[in-house]
Amino acid sequence: MDPTEQAISRLKELGKNPIGNGKQWTAQCPAHEDRKASLSIDEGDNGGVVMNCHAGCDSKAVCQAMGMEESDLTPANTVDVDSLRGEMEELADIAEEIPNQTHTDIVEEFQPFPTDALPSPVRDFVKAGAKAIVCDESYIALPILSVAAAAIGNTTRLELKNSWSVPAIIWSAIVGESGTAKTPAFRLAKTPVLDREKHAKEQCKEDLRRYEQNLELYEKSVSESKGKKEKPNKCSLKKPLPPRWDRCLVSDTTVEGLAPILQAHPRGVLLERDELGGWLASFDRYTNGKGGGDIAHWLSMYNGESIIVDRKTGSELTINIPNASVSITGCIPPKTLHEALGTKYREAGLAARILLTCPPRKPKRWTEEGIDPALLMQYAKVVDRLYSLDFTTDKKGKPCPVILKLTVAAKEAWKDYYNSHNDELAELTGDLAAAWSKLEEYAARLALVIECLRWAANDSTLASPDQVTADSMAAGIKLAQWFKREARRVYVVLEETHVKKKQRQLAEWIRGKGGSMTVRDVQNGRRELKNADETEAAINSLVSNGYGHWEDSAS
Repeated sequence: MDPTEQAISRLKELGKNPIGNGKQWTAQCPAHEDRKASLSIDEGDNGGVVMNCHAGCDSKAVCQAMGMEESDLTPANTVDVDSLRGEMEELADIAEEIPNQTHTDIVEEFQPFPTDALPSPVRDFVKAGAKAIVCDESYIALPILSVAAAAIGNTTRLELKNSWSVPAIIWSAIVGESGTAKTPAFRLAKTPVLDREKHAKEQCKEDLRRYEQNLELYEKSVSESKGKKEKPNKCSLKKPLPPRWDRCLVSDTTVEGLAPILQAHPRGVLLERDELGGWLASFDRYTNGKGGGDIAHWLSMYNGESIIVDRKTGSELTINIPNASVSITGCIPPKTLHEALGTKYREAGLAARILLTCPPRKPKRWTEEGIDPALLMQYAKVVDRLYSLDFTTDKKGKPCPVILKLTVAAKEAWKDYYNSHNDELAELTGDLAAAWSKLEEYAARLALVIECLRWAANDSTLASPDQVTADSMAAGIKLAQWFKREARRVYVVLEETHVKKKQRQLAEWIRGKGGSMTVRDVQNGRRELKNADETEAAINSLVSNGYGHWEDSAS
């Protein structure tokens, strides 16, 4: 049995439904939960088998899942050693002529977050906050985008054409190791919404106290009316309604727990988690590790779509939310993100919907810089004004979102972005293709949020309250382009081995020191490198992997 026949036979035994004949086949990949025929099996010119999982599983993982070795894919025939040696020498000659080829597993250099795309005073707040905390500006900017999106919620949408409008819903995550100042940055960004939630809770407590007093009076009145042989509904008082906690924030909840909150708050809410791993783990909490139902609901909430939630307890066992809107933000270490977003969640498209930032680690330095209270107050006023946005009503008098349209110039900018972005998408596969498919619409969502932020900041240059301008669309596109580049970086970081991680960290450290160093400089600055030989070997590994090159110190 040749390698192709052996591979097809094994896939049939595993129930992976190989389809094809001769030299080309497709099948479900055994290395992940494959609902499609993601695995292609081709017979090479030498009789060997070439297997490619378009969902991203490598050949070794596929072979292991099939109970085979990679060597089983190669025919056991003799090799002409002299001919092979000649071919290798020719390839070596060609390789010498190719300068500094790029490597697909290299983590690209981090580019600063385009904070200038944010309107003032948000832009000024982000820059001042990053200086005071000594963190990357993206650590503050990403949560702010989700905070602003949640404040807008279902009240406003952007129409791209008559059959396509986008909501103000943004999912973001700060990816960083412990000690990178992500938590204080995250806490600063959500200050206005935390204060708003605290005030609403205190108000609800006060309303509850009054409610209990009024309820006692009502019940006393009912009792007295009974003594007078009057019907209870003829008493002098009306039964008071229980107060409602005006929620804008949730942190630890399942879909079942979230449903009544969304039902009572049609605007939607912000889900914030200092550790987003807890949110991801909640999918499996009541589903025996499957998490399928929760994932489907969350994907619907990303689009502001209708969800129906069946509950085991509560006054309502089935809750229907017509437009469930939840923006999400939080922090997560790279390892946790990689483990939490396994094959199941990646295939479902959950990972692709999260905007990521993972800047290189910086050493902390003491600074006397602080946050100007006036800047924090201005930022809080912007968020509060976003919460003042309200629904309009449809022909039947029911609440519905205000629909903004694009100006002519904004529409042209969107069309150019849409076309060029989809040219890029056509060249991608796997996780990046999934991310690109969501980053298409994210440019419009970000433009909507930017437009509303400008309105909330009383930007006098806004053309019309009913339109999204070219400037806001340009800002949304600029942000989306940055998120695309960052997605490339983060996806490589999530898959890197321990060795690759050490190489990246060394390369990022050298870049942070100016990008050019001697062997002695590196050895003096990196304690884990014990001597000059070890240091030179580490630098050589960076050069061989495309991170940099040697230069003559005399040049």
